[in-house]
Amino acid sequence: MEFSIERMEKVAEILAEEIREKSASQPDIHEMEGMLRELVKEAARLGLQKAIEQGEERYPSQAVRCVCEKQPALVGKRTAVLWTVFGKVTYQRRYYHCPDCHQGHSPLDQTYGIRPGQVTSGLASLLGVLGVEVAFEEASQLAERFLLFKVSDNTVRKQTEGYGQAQAQAEKEWIRQAEDEKLLQMRQRRLEKRAGQVYASLDGAHVPLQEEWRELKTVCWYEVAPIHTSSPKSHHGQRVGEQSHLQAKNMKYYCDIQESEQFGRLVWATGLQNNVDAYAEIIFVCDGAAWIWRLVEQYFPQAVQIVDWYHASQYLTPIAEAAFGANTPAAQEWLTQTRTDLWEGRLQDVIQACRVLLRHPQAHSWAEKAMTYYTHNEKRMDYARFRQQGYLIGSGTIESACKQIAAARLKRSGARWTLAGVIATAKARAAWLSKSWDQLKPLYFNSSLTTYNL
Repeated sequence: MEFSIERMEKVAEILAEEIREKSASQPDIHEMEGMLRELVKEAARLGLQKAIEQGEERYPSQAVRCVCEKQPALVGKRTAVLWTVFGKVTYQRRYYHCPDCHQGHSPLDQTYGIRPGQVTSGLASLLGVLGVEVAFEEASQLAERFLLFKVSDNTVRKQTEGYGQAQAQAEKEWIRQAEDEKLLQMRQRRLEKRAGQVYASLDGAHVPLQEEWRELKTVCWYEVAPIHTSSPKSHHGQRVGEQSHLQAKNMKYYCDIQESEQFGRLVWATGLQNNVDAYAEIIFVCDGAAWIWRLVEQYFPQAVQIVDWYHASQYLTPIAEAAFGANTPAAQEWLTQTRTDLWEGRLQDVIQACRVLLRHPQAHSWAEKAMTYYTHNEKRMDYARFRQQGYLIGSGTIESACKQIAAARLKRSGARWTLAGVIATAKARAAWLSKSWDQLKPLYFNSSLTTYNL
């Protein structure tokens, strides 16, 4: 947006003069900056008020129509309040009342998308971003520091949850479309296939409600790309557990507190929303939870299934520590060998190493648990072949998602949520992390309003 340099210079002169007049002595740069912030905020607040009120000149009263098609009567000028990024803006506009349906009307509010007493979309977005990053009380304090006026923590909560509710509404529509047979047939006819791969990871993390803990399930759709470095490759090849030449990108997160069957509908719908069915190959990298692979088999039966390397290898550590002692040479030797076998795809050797330790009383339960896990997921743990084919086998993408959504925001000290509040906040944070924040419009900005013939 371009502004007149001549006008901006005049405004600058006025602001500078105001600082000179209000300064009893020579202020330092800190004082001048603070004064200027206050002046600019107040000038912008008054400027927005005048800009709104000047819109009245465009709307002759005889053109106003009610939804019932009657012409409402002019009551007179009424005052309204709007909260903006510049603070509280009070303005006056013509107000009409319909004698037939008894509805009140303000054409000016309708034209500018104003809901008196509410916050603007710009302020809502800013408060929502603060609300997905830190606790609502802390967000309120930060908002006051940034905006130079106080905003209650309840207002921050409302705006944050508004974005989460908007995300939930969008997901509800995606699910409807994803389960409409006619729409799916039309989609298949129009779908343009593309080369390449798309990845997905699913996981769950428990979050605190007021009287219990519930599992927040999360799905992340993403792509994987090679990292081009200037350093030469080691002739020893990749170290065990390391895939530093690959990285996840373009992550899209979606979450909810639901039973797995219901969550599967969201996984399917968000997959179609991200056009994953257009890719030549879909790869799921997840832990070994039965509900996860049940959903993958149901909705994406042709997908490549890989148990995340980190989850698979972590079963070995407690066995080594129980059998040989933590941090002992014997434990380290056993752990190094079994991890190498797992990395190289020698899963039967790993299972046999665990079976030997079934006789050890301290290691028995850990070894039995690992053997069951590896046996049930054998085809998903052929890591040598997966690496040879170029797959990412353990990016930690979904682990990061659960930490960023659940741990970093929802499990803060002392947090106790309502079910609706935690879901809305989680969805809002997922949208922010997915870089889809600006595509959302809170439901109270999307309300269907009367259309006027202006």
